[in-house]
Amino acid sequence: MDEEEEIATALSGNAFDVLPPTDAVAEDLPFEPKYALIERREREEDNLKLGSGARFTELCEACRRGDLEQVDNLVTTFGVDVNAIDEWDYTPLILASLCGHEAVVLYLLEHGAVADRDTFQGERCIYGALNDSIRKLLLRFDVSKAVDAAQPFAAHFAGLLRIHEPDTVDLRFSHPDLDAPLEAHRFVLSARSPVLRRRLTGPWRSKFTVPLALSTDPRAFEVVLRFLYVSDISATPPDLLPAVRAAARKLELPALSEALSPASADLSTRRRREMRTLEMHNAQDDFEHFVRNDVIASAIVVSREKFQSDKESACRVPINSTADILLAVDDSNESGVVLFPTHRAVLIRSEYYLTMFNSSFAEGAYTAPSPATGSEFRQLPVISLAASREVAEIILTFIYADRVDIPGQLALDVLYCADELLIDKLKSLASIALSSDDNVLFADIYDILRAGWATRMDRLERFAAKYFANNLAHFIVQPEFAEIVAESARRIRSRDETDTIELIDDVRFYLAQKFGIIFEDDFHADSVDPVTGKIQESAWRKITKYEQQYNSQLDLIDSLLERLDLDA
Repeated sequence: MDEEEEIATALSGNAFDVLPPTDAVAEDLPFEPKYALIERREREEDNLKLGSGARFTELCEACRRGDLEQVDNLVTTFGVDVNAIDEWDYTPLILASLCGHEAVVLYLLEHGAVADRDTFQGERCIYGALNDSIRKLLLRFDVSKAVDAAQPFAAHFAGLLRIHEPDTVDLRFSHPDLDAPLEAHRFVLSARSPVLRRRLTGPWRSKFTVPLALSTDPRAFEVVLRFLYVSDISATPPDLLPAVRAAARKLELPALSEALSPASADLSTRRRREMRTLEMHNAQDDFEHFVRNDVIASAIVVSREKFQSDKESACRVPINSTADILLAVDDSNESGVVLFPTHRAVLIRSEYYLTMFNSSFAEGAYTAPSPATGSEFRQLPVISLAASREVAEIILTFIYADRVDIPGQLALDVLYCADELLIDKLKSLASIALSSDDNVLFADIYDILRAGWATRMDRLERFAAKYFANNLAHFIVQPEFAEIVAESARRIRSRDETDTIELIDDVRFYLAQKFGIIFEDDFHADSVDPVTGKIQESAWRKITKYEQQYNSQLDLIDSLLERLDLDA
């Protein structure tokens, strides 16, 4: 018996129980905003670990009181999640920060609490801190960015083991000592373990249930699964460690062996946190390699005629593919329709697809894909994405690996697509790509501003206003600029004649910045005309040449507003 067969026997036994495919239609759930969904999932995770969630409530109360001993007991002994959110959207870190307990704040940060100022929770924590000492501690703590960068990615994949909304499981492991089979996703196992990938493309390729060998400790195998799904395994019971290490060696998972090695038990909290971050980055590497090779490189191109007339034969994948749904992109630059073999379990990182698959419509129905007898192919359902092939590849790379490189020339299309799919982080990344350099425009500046309005991206609105201000003499004579100023005025509902115009206000601000006019400065405050906003001469001071230029730019704006019959 060769090594691969020995591993297969150890993990699976010699026989497989195949479950017949069944129709599992997800119930029709109401739409949830993303923040509410994240909060609910964190609470469900807490309830799974702690039953009623009472210990998380205790942690919150201890943080309010500044009871460091109780906080340590709840975190280290009971494993309470330091990044969970209570019913008022408070995290333990926010409570400790608001109440001024610096020692508790430091402890929570050292145990994985996140204070990223680019998020609502992080901003609330930092700027609501009771004193400057805590605020400085939060700002300088170097782990916040490193941990939070991969946190949504890790949270999603870890959540697949607990929450089935919709049901995306396509593989189960059974054992006599288990009350219920361990559920898994073929693509996760294939992406994370070379050994499991070989089994899934070989003997397991048409299996839905795989029995673990009687000698296998199912608890140890469950730890392996949690590791593959980027879940925290730091609380693994000591008596399981030898069995988990043995399974890690057989499955070619050196990172798991290292994480649970005897030497790791003596590492500092900071070092264990760094190892955890490294585990998440390694998982991102695995999924990035998977999406490039098993999704993007495995895309199928079929003629438009065949796609319309014979979907049954067009929408097929090889029997050893882990995909359970095809994403169709009809790119005008392609010779036909591009079909990407994808996975519901990953597509639901988009709120749009999560709602779609939880609906009562056809897309919400899920039947475990099974091949026809003797066939080397499986037919899959198909959904469409209105995007070019290049944009679709960027979207897929992001939702699978939480990493993406957005070329500036594609950023506008990616922004609109991400907005349609309700992927906020990708919208932000596309906005950054569009506005990364004041001297380079990857799209028409008017299109950029309108995109900022349409997708509610303030960054693009500010970028466009600054660009207009820095090049006002060029734009002020263009009819397109007059039209977009009028459009900005129309954006104010029930506008009164004296209402400000947002675009004009922003342009004036960046003009003041450009010419060094700081209105908060007492020196300028006394010399600013309250009506026109211009700098005035007085008996005791002459205006500088920069102030004269600033005034002349304001004159250009006032002249335009007069022509448009707008008072701002």
